[in-house]
Amino acid sequence: MPLPRMEAETWSREPTVPWPGDAGSASPSPDALRVLNGSGEEEEETSPPFLTDAWLVPVFYALIMLLGLVGNALVIYVISRHRQMRTATNFYIANLATTDIIFLVCCVPFTATLYPLPSWVFGDFMCKFVNYLQQVTVQATCITLMAMSVDRCYATLYPLQSLRYRTPQVAMAVSIAIWIGSFILSLPMAVYHRTEVGYWYGLRTYCIEAFTSKSQERCFILYTFLAVYLLPLLTICLCYSIILKRIGRPVVEPVDHDYQQVQHLSERSAAMRARISKMVVVIVLLFTICWGPIQFYLLFQGFYLHFKANYEAYKIKTWANCMSYANSSLNPIVYAFMGDSFRKSFKKAFPFLFRQRIQDNGGHSGFHNAEMKFVTEQT
Repeated sequence: MPLPRMEAETWSREPTVPWPGDAGSASPSPDALRVLNGSGEEEEETSPPFLTDAWLVPVFYALIMLLGLVGNALVIYVISRHRQMRTATNFYIANLATTDIIFLVCCVPFTATLYPLPSWVFGDFMCKFVNYLQQVTVQATCITLMAMSVDRCYATLYPLQSLRYRTPQVAMAVSIAIWIGSFILSLPMAVYHRTEVGYWYGLRTYCIEAFTSKSQERCFILYTFLAVYLLPLLTICLCYSIILKRIGRPVVEPVDHDYQQVQHLSERSAAMRARISKMVVVIVLLFTICWGPIQFYLLFQGFYLHFKANYEAYKIKTWANCMSYANSSLNPIVYAFMGDSFRKSFKKAFPFLFRQRIQDNGGHSGFHNAEMKFVTEQT
């Protein structure tokens, strides 16, 4: 089963026609191989076609790397530099940024070379290592998103009781456990990946998944779909639904039936609910849109009996992979810089970027900070 972020066929340049098929199983094509003509002389090998995605996709990946590395590095820098930012939730955000940086540095460059190059040129060890590390980061990212959702939900439902358990030390321990679990659960990607030689405009080296049976492959596809997409998505939706329902009710009871106080609390709850609802919609949509296409494609590819790997399928798969890759550069924006505490700490770290916006809105700023803490920077 190919990875959610990178798939076996994209280890090689797919042609318009014919589709090379699985490495080692494709028959030599007369146009793709050097053959002997009637006089015994060797004919010239036809060069692979240079498609638009051979330069367009690497450029897109380079942009993702630039934005992702800068954004995630700033997240880690702000958290480590400012003591008040070292909260339980922010430790999960830092862990999320770490998984994205590891993926961007160790995996994306190898993926980008697959489009201009016709073969996998990095050897058998890197074939196993890159695929394994991709699965580890995907697994760690999704489990971290689940942990963040549960953490925020727990803090919203039990604000006082959660102070005992929602500490940076606990968040660090949970993050370490997430990494250990991800390393263990991702071992099949290292075991079943290997390089093989196939034919496409000559002999080419492919990095492929070689499961022992189709049922084994389908089991791993189904496991990945459930573990890194459906379960995290349902958990995020459930937790934030509970949060929105909880913040819709006043936390403080009015004193002496003060109707003006009741109205004020009602208006404040409505405003808070509207602001947080916008962020929740962004969170759910980002996760669904970025991860959905590649996950459903892999599910369709593995379980649809009449699936045909043609160039149209390759283009859909390339687009779906680009969507999942983009998630690594968008995470810092949604999970960090949409919160006021991150923005203010960022302004303190880089004041020369915000000289035109020194004035504060006073009470409105404090009110907005209190609202966003329900979702982003709870202590």
